[in-house]
Amino acid sequence: MGTSVTPQTLRGHIAEGCGRFSTADARDDANALTTIRAAYDAGVRVFDTARAYATVDDDLHNEHLLAEALRGREDVVIMTKGGHFRTGPTTWGIENTVDRVRRDVEASLRALGRERLDMYYLHRADGAGDLEGVFVALEALRRDGTIGAIGISNATVEQIDLARSVCRLSAVQNRLVAVERTAELAHAERHGLAFFAYSPLGGPAHARDLPARLPALASLARERGVGVHRLALRGMLANSPALSVIVGMGTPCRAAEGAAAMTEEWDAACATAWKSDTARA
Repeated sequence: MGTSVTPQTLRGHIAEGCGRFSTADARDDANALTTIRAAYDAGVRVFDTARAYATVDDDLHNEHLLAEALRGREDVVIMTKGGHFRTGPTTWGIENTVDRVRRDVEASLRALGRERLDMYYLHRADGAGDLEGVFVALEALRRDGTIGAIGISNATVEQIDLARSVCRLSAVQNRLVAVERTAELAHAERHGLAFFAYSPLGGPAHARDLPARLPALASLARERGVGVHRLALRGMLANSPALSVIVGMGTPCRAAEGAAAMTEEWDAACATAWKSDTARA
């Protein structure tokens, strides 16, 4: 069950970020299921979840949603994460220990109804704990087939290198906003890792400000009758060989719009607008 995962197969995707389906104040499970399926129908094949994306009364809520929404759809990659978990209405904990991550892996297998997890991240490398021990344990799980591929999230260059030294690391998942570059992205490119950018439009509170932040791209989008958000996502994919982006597409309409970014034309005019907005950033 699931599909083969390598750094090469993880690049160039618009991934559905599913966290808000469980953590938003106003929750609508029916809309979540419909949206996840609409994303699949529009061409999305990577879906991002985590043990931390939970409701107060169900610490596996998000993974349960994905299992139900994607049942029978074998050609998908479900990325999940452990070591970070919900502890209350507004609180989360971090436990980067071998025991915790092993327990989280087992819980995710049960919740997703899978014999193997396609892609598994340590969720908060920026928390204290035994990072080396965790990645040694994840490598053992990869070798025995429990995990298809290993990733690190919210990580520095030094933490990426620590993980690389003890396991076959495939991906990094960090915050990265359109037209920005970071040392971690450059490091992923240099070492052949996939890089999944979350909050690529600045997060829900700032996505509506995108035309003001990327005026050249916004002007071109208006000329072409497409959304600036679509061009911004396409630009991220076009400007790094390592990149995929995770977008919280909360409705079927937004799922279709986000998926369209993967096939949106990217030409010289787009590249010029991107360069202009990058210089302003």
